[in-house]
Amino acid sequence: MRDAIGALRALLKDPNDTAEGFRLLEALDPWVHHRELALMRTAESGRKLLADKPVLLNMLRDTAMLDALPEGSVGRAYRAFCESEGIGPDGFVAVGEAGSEADQLEDEQVRYAALRHRDSHDLWHVAYGCRADLLGEAAILGFTLGQTRSPGMAILLIGGLMHSFSIGWKQGACMRRLAWRGLQHGRAARKLAPVPWEEWLARPLADVRAELGITAVPSYTPTYAARLA
Repeated sequence: MRDAIGALRALLKDPNDTAEGFRLLEALDPWVHHRELALMRTAESGRKLLADKPVLLNMLRDTAMLDALPEGSVGRAYRAFCESEGIGPDGFVAVGEAGSEADQLEDEQVRYAALRHRDSHDLWHVAYGCRADLLGEAAILGFTLGQTRSPGMAILLIGGLMHSFSIGWKQGACMRRLAWRGLQHGRAARKLAPVPWEEWLARPLADVRAELGITAVPSYTPTYAARLA
């Protein structure tokens, strides 16, 4: 509980401190990574991933391979996302390592599921179609809650919705709307945890969305914290 209180205080001071978000999530929901493992086990593809343990991060770092993929593919969309947001595959890893204890988990299966969930975060952004701005992160947080049903994730979403009242009426209202729709769409979509992204990077993004049951993507004007400041 002490860790949760400390992380919550830090987030209240800086709602964009994702590392503290990791720390708060794990403090509030100690079983969050077990939930991710359970979701992977719901499909044959997930069970195969758990058996083979491919390192998704290695493929996401291979920019030459991604750039050679067909236009409109998941991999090319991921590259475009990284370029537009000014991020790379190691960015979210660094944030996760700063706040999460997932890499210290003793159970190899749980640890793999946790790290794969972390490493695929930006692919979830691509699949759902939202940017890495304040509003897009609220949308993907709602989507992730709909997928995982994690109580810790629910607390993070509530915190994000509280923060929405401090960023301006129009942007805040849009942030709340996107979070709510993300929650609904996450619940309705197929589980993304078992997706073999390594095999799907070359597939057309439109086909992947159709297979996952993502029938609508967010439409909004991005709002970045740096610009608000």
